[in-house]
Amino acid sequence: MPIDLEKLESVKLYSFGGTEIMINPSIPFSSPTRVILVRHGRSTYNEQGRYQGASDESVLTEKGHQDARQTGLVLGETTVSAIYTSPLQRTQQTAQAIQSAWRTSLPIMAHPDLKEIDLPAWAGLRYQYVRESLTADYQRWINAPHQFEMIGPHGVRRPVQDLYHQAQRFWRQILPRHAGQTLLIVSHGGTIRALLGTALGLSCRHYHTLQQSNCGISMLRFPNHASLARLESMNDTSHLGEALPKLKAGRQGLRLLMVPSGENDFQSVQPLRLLLRAQKLDFCVSQSDAAQMLCKAILAEHPQTIQLHTNRTDFHHLWLQTLNNRQIQTQSGEILTGVLVAQSQILQQMLSHMIGAHQGFHFPLIGGRVSVVHCPTTQLTPILQSMNFTGPAAIQRGLVSCIS
Repeated sequence: MPIDLEKLESVKLYSFGGTEIMINPSIPFSSPTRVILVRHGRSTYNEQGRYQGASDESVLTEKGHQDARQTGLVLGETTVSAIYTSPLQRTQQTAQAIQSAWRTSLPIMAHPDLKEIDLPAWAGLRYQYVRESLTADYQRWINAPHQFEMIGPHGVRRPVQDLYHQAQRFWRQILPRHAGQTLLIVSHGGTIRALLGTALGLSCRHYHTLQQSNCGISMLRFPNHASLARLESMNDTSHLGEALPKLKAGRQGLRLLMVPSGENDFQSVQPLRLLLRAQKLDFCVSQSDAAQMLCKAILAEHPQTIQLHTNRTDFHHLWLQTLNNRQIQTQSGEILTGVLVAQSQILQQMLSHMIGAHQGFHFPLIGGRVSVVHCPTTQLTPILQSMNFTGPAAIQRGLVSCIS
């Protein structure tokens, strides 16, 4: 049964990402609360290229079931205290398939605030139709989601703003129940972006900056009484055999593979070589001598990749200028892929700037993993495709674990 928060005694208020959370001091809160978020598996509407929204017409495909079960296998050694899902059947089916791979079972609790964003006028319409026939609305949806409006049964609404309020309500209610525990949340792409955004203090204007793939795994950690959560990984699809996250905004523009450089770089070389082996890499920019050595080591199998180096601390501004001066070009319609190797704090600053966050330390980068940013030509804002992406080859060889 849901806990009545109004009946909790000695409740104190703390703030997570601008959302006030009520905590009962009588509940032990000595360790951080860990939240694993998984988007539902591939659905029939995904397959048909249709908007789903809060509609419940879409169900998992066979691939959706298989990927969900594979997700359960990779999460199998994680001790989960509770499972929450959206009430829509595609998430219910995903949670059941995940749990079928476990030795133990937990009740799957549906929560209304995990429902997908409500887009009643678009539900069931094909992406291509909306893009080509509802051009003005679509451009506002992509480039100004916080201002995007849609007429529904109760008049004109702003769906993205409503979704963020919905996510805040969920955190307010659920976090006090599970202080210090590990939760699994199975929900939708839009809803998970809103959950991540509210936990990390991101404005809803940055709604489209976080990619969520089918069965992609993200992990948040809520430290004791902190103002914001920490994003420890985001949209990792390595367990599904993907070499890198799929490009959802088209194969155009610039894709950046961010690699942190640190004291134990020698331990990162082999998993990074495996991850990057099959990729077409156009350039690599390194910052610091240590980063340059790591760059040369991980690109040993890419002799054609242009390698650039700088010791300047304004690296995150300089690399764009350097590329422009070198006039690196690709054929029309191709994506330009580059590797950026630098100290973690510099890459964290870049990430936080790109997705509208205030402080980079909420995005800790792990050695041996890659964070992927896509700067598409089709929209104004960059997209964080994945953070701390592992790579399937490294998982298979046991060099790293998908879930830290």
